[in-house]
Amino acid sequence: MFPSAQDSQDTEAVTGSNVATTSAHNSLSPTKKNPSEGADGNNAARNNLTRIYSLEEESRLIGRDREKSDIMELILNQSGQELPVISVWGMGGLGKTTLVKDSYQSQSLSSMFEKRACVTVMHPFILGEFLKNLVMQLDVESSERSVIHFGGSTRKSLATLEVEDLIKELARLLENKRCLIVLDDLSSTAVWDSIIRSFPRINNTSRIIVTTREENVARHCSSRPENVYKLNVLQYKDALDLFTKKVMIR
Repeated sequence: MFPSAQDSQDTEAVTGSNVATTSAHNSLSPTKKNPSEGADGNNAARNNLTRIYSLEEESRLIGRDREKSDIMELILNQSGQELPVISVWGMGGLGKTTLVKDSYQSQSLSSMFEKRACVTVMHPFILGEFLKNLVMQLDVESSERSVIHFGGSTRKSLATLEVEDLIKELARLLENKRCLIVLDDLSSTAVWDSIIRSFPRINNTSRIIVTTREENVARHCSSRPENVYKLNVLQYKDALDLFTKKVMIR
């Protein structure tokens, strides 16, 4: 028996919206509603999502254990009078952001730094927007209330602060603090110079980590060659393992 015009419309509606359920009028693929479904069905869906997220978590750093160890060592083992800047560079798609964020979120660093922030450097770069994002992450109170206690009793909305005020607020937040700041996807030396001029003097117990696709940007940011870290492509076996994990997730 051929489907009616109504049946075809229902099938197209379901397909176009990627809805998992099937229309009751669709005679090509009838479904039977199980009366026992409901809470159990929801639990099964949640369990499936949990499994997917778990697989994604496991697959994030396949083949990058050594690289993560290297990054952690660079973060932890620094000495000298100047602020250490660690630059991780490599072609797009290698997992620089994932690697650095995984290190950034490591439990072993949670008690080492009093302030932490991870900011993606947007393109085109706007210094004021960048500083607002940075201040919001460094100051939980201001990010929740969108208000800065500026100059004693004066209170200003974060959205209305000019660049000069944001620089002053950044200095207040970082004064005498050990901080870990990640600048993700830095694209040029000019952007770095603009950012670093806005930073207050930070002691050498703090760390800045930069990710970039450009070697010249990485070397410009890090004054020490040993703090410039190149991320290479995965070995064949690790790439195959990662591909297999992704297929399982889908």
